[in-house]
Amino acid sequence: MKKLTALTLSAAIVPALVLGTAAFAEDRDDMHDDDMQAEAEHAGEQYMSGKPAGAFYADDVIGKTVKHRASDEDVGEIEDLVIGEDGSILGVVISTGGFLGLGGQDVGLGWDQLQHTMEDDESVFYVDMDEETLRNAPEYERD
Repeated sequence: MKKLTALTLSAAIVPALVLGTAAFAEDRDDMHDDDMQAEAEHAGEQYMSGKPAGAFYADDVIGKTVKHRASDEDVGEIEDLVIGEDGSILGVVISTGGFLGLGGQDVGLGWDQLQHTMEDDESVFYVDMDEETLRNAPEYERD
């Protein structure tokens, strides 16, 4: 239940957090100076009508496979996001392999340790660490 609540909360807030304070208005190249000034004055009242280009949702991250960059072997799965007070994604919690859910462990990695790509319309993440390195890393402990 705790994992489902965290997943639901992450899915609800991460898109807004990832995008920071960027404005999601119509194409600014077509706007006049007066329109841009009026928009800036009402920036707090804007809504998003869809996902901006280059953005992705929490469910594009959570539950996705993490692969070793050099060998392309699966090394784990993203279990959760670590979000800072300012709304930026600081890192991820990766669950290493194991057998039938046993023998693996959760490892925390900084967001900058991951490389995101799209493969067959699915998000895939790469790291420079193999599964053995991750299993020997300190276990991530939730507060």
